[in-house]
Amino acid sequence: MLDAVAGLALGLVLFALLWLNLLSLPGNWLMLGVLALLAAFGPEGRITWSFVGMMSLLALLGEGIEFVAQIIGGKRGGASGAGNFGGVVGSIAGAILGAPFGLGLGAIAGALVGAWLGCFAVERLRRESHAQAAQAAWGSFWGRSLGLVGKAAVGAVIIVMSVARFTSQAA
Repeated sequence: MLDAVAGLALGLVLFALLWLNLLSLPGNWLMLGVLALLAAFGPEGRITWSFVGMMSLLALLGEGIEFVAQIIGGKRGGASGAGNFGGVVGSIAGAILGAPFGLGLGAIAGALVGAWLGCFAVERLRRESHAQAAQAAWGSFWGRSLGLVGKAAVGAVIIVMSVARFTSQAA
């Protein structure tokens, strides 16, 4: 019974950290920090350093998915390299500005709107037409959307694997 409660507690902590990804904060990396603490100080054999290493590779995959999705989305929309950079910066700024709203869920809308606005603004500064800048911005928006989903999905995999490992290794 105590092992089930400990596994549930671990799952809840990791799930809470997963939401930080939506705020453009390093939720998956903080989950790895929790796993590293368990590897160092937790019950022996449940979460090992090799397991933390495997989860680190998954977290890197999540970062890659997030970055590549936004870049590809912007490129498919016709964004320049500078426009894509504007989308990334706008996404981070939007997530931070939106975070106080909707119990933190405003960060999601902020990140998406920020990606659109950042890309659009840079493309307009590059003297692209309104229509071309908007098309590039929509590409950045949809790329950011896919990136958020991909990174969160990787975080969910980390949670499921970690809780399963923690509870299955109980003595």
